[in-house]
Amino acid sequence: MPCPAGRRLAARGAMAVLLLAGLLVGCSDPDATILARLEEPERARFLRGRKVALPCWTCHDLAGTVRKVGPSLQGLYGRRSGQAPGAAGSPAMRAASIVWADRSLSAFLADPAGFVPGNRMVSPGIRDPAARADLLFYLREVTPLGARDPVSSRRAGGP
Repeated sequence: MPCPAGRRLAARGAMAVLLLAGLLVGCSDPDATILARLEEPERARFLRGRKVALPCWTCHDLAGTVRKVGPSLQGLYGRRSGQAPGAAGSPAMRAASIVWADRSLSAFLADPAGFVPGNRMVSPGIRDPAARADLLFYLREVTPLGARDPVSSRRAGGP
């Protein structure tokens, strides 16, 4: 039979495991609402695009609440370049006056410096067309206002 100190240590360890499990359950996927409404092939594409987007979060956010070097991507589609709310767009992006849509975003993300010379984005670009297409799919789903809202059941670009 273990000594009383050993039982206390085991009990503390068990409590720590339960606490950690509770914390992990509380940390839900911010994209759970979106993922739940996607069919399996779209879900896989979304997850691939989300993986491609990981470096983007160094400079951008999706909620419009975190001040970063780059503009928030919330409301990206249909917005003019250099016109993100709360962000001072670079002179090059403002002068380009691009309306962000799949075609313009794809060209920009393939070669940011070549598509808009003088812009401040330091990314070398996403050369792989399949990875870029998955990223665009992901961005179409997560950038509309309220896209990650659990009470929102609308699909990006839909009714």
